[in-house]
Amino acid sequence: MKSGATDPFADDQQDDQDKNTDEPDSNTDQSDSAVTPENHQEGNSNTGQSDSAVTTEGRQEDDSNTGQFDRSDLPRIITRDTVKEDRDAVHQLFVYEDTTEKEKEARRELEDRIGDIYKLDAREAIYRAGMENLDDAEAILRNWGADI
Repeated sequence: MKSGATDPFADDQQDDQDKNTDEPDSNTDQSDSAVTPENHQEGNSNTGQSDSAVTTEGRQEDDSNTGQFDRSDLPRIITRDTVKEDRDAVHQLFVYEDTTEKEKEARRELEDRIGDIYKLDAREAIYRAGMENLDDAEAILRNWGADI
């Protein structure tokens, strides 16, 4: 065993020996009380040390990682496992045929500019661009006769 470690079965063996020697109970109580606090203190100090070491290691790791980057600072495309991750809302669109053609053209142009992209990413980006450019959306709606 390691230095300072105690045998967890030692108390059981000692109790058996005490019963066989017919010694008074007071001696047994003294030896038990002498052993128990040491074991208790050693257990606490070892546990405290290992906990603090883990805590210290955890803090060191946290500090070093925090200094480098925060996961929330990374782009969505890098942090997700699947293209649908964190996309719980489904927006089903019924679109005109010419809108379908324009969407395909826009996706192709985006791929030419930045490389391969998922269809879902391209569609949502185009959707968001429309939200950020309401003047363009207004012009399309007026063209469709929304202001009549």
